[in-house]
Amino acid sequence: MATHSVHRESSGDRLNRAKGNRPSPPLSPGDLISALPDAVIHHIFSFLPLKDVIKTSVLSKRWRCTWTSTTHLAFNEVRPRNHDAFYFDFPSLVDSVLRQCTSPTVKKFHVTDLQYDETDRPKVDRWLHFAAGRRVEDLCLFLITERWSMYILPPSLYCWSWLVRLEVSLCRFSWDLTVSWPCLKVLSMEYAELSDDFLRRILRGSPVLESLELRQCWRIKNVIIDSTSVKDLLLIGADNFLLEKIWAPHLLSLRVSGMWKRRIFTLDDVSSLVKADLVFSIRTFSPGDKSMCYDVMKELFEKVHRVPIITIGGWCLKVLSFFEMKGVPSPLSKCQNLTLHTPITQRDLPGIAYMLGSSEFLEKLTIHLNGLHVFKYMLDKEWKDHFNYDEEDFLFSRKGNFQCLEKHLKSIEIIGFKANSFGSKHLHALIKFLLGDTLVLEKMIIKADLHSRKGQKNHQAAVLSKLFGVSRNVLSYQRASKNAEVIFDYPF
Repeated sequence: MATHSVHRESSGDRLNRAKGNRPSPPLSPGDLISALPDAVIHHIFSFLPLKDVIKTSVLSKRWRCTWTSTTHLAFNEVRPRNHDAFYFDFPSLVDSVLRQCTSPTVKKFHVTDLQYDETDRPKVDRWLHFAAGRRVEDLCLFLITERWSMYILPPSLYCWSWLVRLEVSLCRFSWDLTVSWPCLKVLSMEYAELSDDFLRRILRGSPVLESLELRQCWRIKNVIIDSTSVKDLLLIGADNFLLEKIWAPHLLSLRVSGMWKRRIFTLDDVSSLVKADLVFSIRTFSPGDKSMCYDVMKELFEKVHRVPIITIGGWCLKVLSFFEMKGVPSPLSKCQNLTLHTPITQRDLPGIAYMLGSSEFLEKLTIHLNGLHVFKYMLDKEWKDHFNYDEEDFLFSRKGNFQCLEKHLKSIEIIGFKANSFGSKHLHALIKFLLGDTLVLEKMIIKADLHSRKGQKNHQAAVLSKLFGVSRNVLSYQRASKNAEVIFDYPF
C-alpha cells in the first residue's frame, strides 16, 4: 500500500506540473523561497528587472522554467557607452523571451528605449500581437529614433477592452479609428501628433480614465475634459506644443512642466483643482516678451488662488519675485501646502515673500534646493536695479505682510541641503527669518545631501564636519515659537 501510495502521488505531481502547480521540492537548509507557491514567486518577480528574473533559471531544476511563466515582462534596450563595444541583438532577445513565455496572461509588457526605424515595424507588430493574445493590461512602448520614424499603432490596439494602462512615445495614432478602452485608467502620450477631435474621442472611449499625460505633443490646441473620472492632467511643453486652452471643471490635479515657446495656455475652467504644479518655463526671445511672461503668471496665479496644494518652480518664482519688487498686488491664496523648487538666490527671496504674503492659511512650506538653472531670463538687466538689497533687511521690511507666520505655518521642510548651500547667505537669512518670526512653528526639518564626490574618499567626512558646524549655527538662531523643533536629517 505504501508503494502504491507513493506511485499515485508521483503521478499527481506530474499532472500538477503540467498545470503549472508545481509541488515544493526537498529544501536545502535555509531555502524557504523555493517552497513558496508559484503565484507568490511571480509576485516577487514583478519587482525585479527581467534580466534578474531570467538568471533564476540557473539556481536549480526547480527554478529552471519558473521565470517562463512570469506575468511581468519589461525590456529596456541599453546601448554600450563605447561604440566599439559588443552589442547584442535586442529585438532577438525580446523574441526569444516571448517564445519561451508560458503564462496564458501577461499583466505588464514594457519595451523602452528601443532604437527604432521603419525596418523594425514587423518586429514591433509581432510583439503587440503577443501582447494582445496575452491580454496585457499595462502596455508601455517608448521608442528612440534619429529620423522621427514613428511607429504606427495597429488598429486592433484601439479596442483592447482589457487595457488598464497605456504609455507610448513616438507612436502615431490613426485619428479616424474608434477608440474603445472601457478599462483604461492611465494614458500617457509622448511626442504624438494629436487633434482636438481625436482627444475628445479618446476621452469618450475611456469612461473610467483617471490620469492623462500629454508630453511634448503637437497639433492639439484645446484640452476639453468634461469627464468626471479624469482627475490628474500632466502637460509637458515643447516648442511645437501650442496649446491654447484647458477646460476641465472636474480636474483635481494639474501639473505643468517643460519649456514652452513664448506663450502658454489659458485656464478656462479648473474650478475643482486641489493640487497645481507650476514648474514650467517660457522661452523668451526678445525684450518684448516680458509683458507676455507677466500676463501668463498673473492669469495662472489668479486661476489657482483657491488651490490648497501648490508647487512652484524656479522660473515662475523669479517672475513672482519681479511682481514683489514692482509692487504688483497678489490675490489672496487659499494655499495650505506650498512646495518650491529653487536653489534660493537673491532673485528668489522676493518670490518667496510674494507667496508668503498671499498665502494667509499656509500650514506647510517645503523647499527643494534643486540648484537647477532656469532658462536665461529676459529681465536680467532690470534685476540689477530692483534686486540689489540686503537679504535680512529685505525680509524684515516685509515682516508685517505674512499673516501665515502668525497663525498657521507649523511645518517647514528644506530638502537637498548640499555642501554648496552651507555658505549661502540667502538661504541662511531665510532660515533665520522663518525661525525668528513664525509664531506657531512646530517643526523645521533640514534634510542634508551628502553625496561624496567621485575619487575623493574624504570628501563626505569633510562635508559632514562642516554641516555639524552649520547646524550648530542654525540651532542658535532665535525662535519665535517655544514649541519649534529644528531637526537636521543626515543620510548616513
